[in-house]
Amino acid sequence: MAEKDNAKSWIVLAGVTFTVFFIFGSIKSLGVLLPALTEQLASDTWIIGACISLMVGWGYTIGLLTNALLVRFGPRVVAVGCGIISNVGLIVCACADNVYTFLIGILLAGFLLMQENIMLGVVPYYFDKHYQTAVSIYCCATAIGITIMPLLTQMFLLNYGWRGALLLICGIGLHTIPVGALLHSERPQKQNQTETIPSISKSIDAPDLKIKNEKDSTKTSRKILSLLTNKPFLARVLVPGFVYGYVFNGWLIYIVSFAIANGASLKESSIVASCGGIGVLIIRMSLPFLNKKLTYKHIMYSSSCLGAVSLILTTIFTSVVGMSLTSILFGIAIGALGAEIYIITKDVADEDQYYNVLAVFHLFTGFASITSGIITGLIYDVTLSFTVSFSILAAVFVLAAVSLGLEDIYNMKNFIATWCRPNIIRYIYREFLKTH
Repeated sequence: MAEKDNAKSWIVLAGVTFTVFFIFGSIKSLGVLLPALTEQLASDTWIIGACISLMVGWGYTIGLLTNALLVRFGPRVVAVGCGIISNVGLIVCACADNVYTFLIGILLAGFLLMQENIMLGVVPYYFDKHYQTAVSIYCCATAIGITIMPLLTQMFLLNYGWRGALLLICGIGLHTIPVGALLHSERPQKQNQTETIPSISKSIDAPDLKIKNEKDSTKTSRKILSLLTNKPFLARVLVPGFVYGYVFNGWLIYIVSFAIANGASLKESSIVASCGGIGVLIIRMSLPFLNKKLTYKHIMYSSSCLGAVSLILTTIFTSVVGMSLTSILFGIAIGALGAEIYIITKDVADEDQYYNVLAVFHLFTGFASITSGIITGLIYDVTLSFTVSFSILAAVFVLAAVSLGLEDIYNMKNFIATWCRPNIIRYIYREFLKTH
């Protein structure tokens, strides 16, 4: 185990921060390119939107393989490999002449989300005392990405067309490859296996190693399944994670198209999208102070309600100024919810199982992202209006507060059931009589 909270830790964190910046920035960039892609590939809005959401959903789904790949190859090799594959996918997207080729490129680009899974998973390996600070820093990269990348993409699109814009975005993404090389090469559990199985004879060690690997795999599978019956994990992580993936992905992909549909120019629509990033940046810079004053549940309750209100207001105030202000409110809400989920996730898992917990969380987030990309765009194509789509996003946002509320009710019910047992009541009554 490497020493934590040292200089190398902060260098690695810089790489993690850049990766998060590019991942969410590239998703937002594809949202900016959505109208051009729909026109150039001669397709419906919901089909291109679904393809973009597949980048997130597919990337998080293959994230289930992360732990197995890390045990086999180590974080450095897997992260570099994901960086290469994902950027090849962006090049394929830039060369696409039809939806099918674009879809192939998007699926390859999805490995960028698997790289994110690896990068976030190594943060507990490098940080202990400053873990919450590290989370706050790399979470700010999301805000910076969705603030800067739409403006850059809009400039690339006007000067070089959608293909040139995608190639330039890929040029930025190529930097994720050397970032992956910053990670340690130590494979998880490798040291334990070496200490448990001495290298005396290959004929003896091989069967023992196979049996141990099977037991470890079974144990890991049981731990993953046990998370699905863990009520705090379901209420605090999985349901809010589903909400986060559904709402954030729907907003990222369609907010530019929403603004254009309401009469804004491409430049003005990019500004509206960037305002959401400003909101995320504001709240995530403030979270270290808010976490000292409020509990994570207070923050998550508030963000869920604020996010729903901001999306409803977005459908009402359709001027550029109105949409920009509501985007800032949305960014504050979604930024707080996402950061608190990642902080809570570490508390529900041991360090050696952190990758598995992230994989389960991201699997639900990915499923939500795919669903959001399809449903939001499909409703627009049917109604020719984003009002219904954004109203559904607002309704889904409320589910995070509902989930936390149901857990509080369940805990209160258990508390009442425990303290209302007859033997406890009799004990309290006897103690009362003794003192009086």
